Amino acid sequence: MYAKIIKRVLDTILAIIGVTVALIPMIFIAIAIKSDSSGPVFFKQEREGKHHRKFNIYKFRTMCVGAYEMGGIATSEKDSRITKVGAFLRRTSLDEIPQFFNILKGDMAIIGPRPVLDWEYKEYSNKKYESRFDVRSGMFCTVDLDYRATADRNMQFQMDADYAKNITFVGDVKIFFGIIKTVVLGKNVYRDEGDTENVR
Repeated sequence: MYAKIIKRVLDTILAIIGVTVALIPMIFIAIAIKSDSSGPVFFKQEREGKHHRKFNIYKFRTMCVGAYEMGGIATSEKDSRITKVGAFLRRTSLDEIPQFFNILKGDMAIIGPRPVLDWEYKEYSNKKYESRFDVRSGMFCTVDLDYRATADRNMQFQMDADYAKNITFVGDVKIFFGIIKTVVLGKNVYRDEGDTENVR
């Protein structure tokens, strides 16, 4: 009952509250982004979600225009493509705020497997991890509790699959508050911040 119905209702309510509370901060963030660098306020990218359905994820732009095409995902805070405002947004996870709109649209949940680019899953595509696509993608996931960006794909997908098979209200509450602590501490935002054995 929780996983199929109540979770979606709570996600919608929390997303509405999130948008309402964050509306004014979002305006200031947008002004800061435009003042810091040229380009759009928002970053949009196609990802794979529930049942491998493609959707556009929204974030505040933290890098220069065309950054992904220039060098893929940023793995270090020293990456010159990251803007000054972008570095702050990434460290505090404020760049994720626009995903409240993804949640309202039904593409995502507050807690769930992070949506991936289609090519990121292809080499791991097997039944072992497939259950991660049985549920809506999340704004945050279990790997964010400790590892965040430092986790390799096998670890991330295994934790995603385990989460999808055992979704509970108590579990989601623990993850939610645990992630708040991680974000406040600004831990493991980039891959090079963790142990090298966890970096893919």
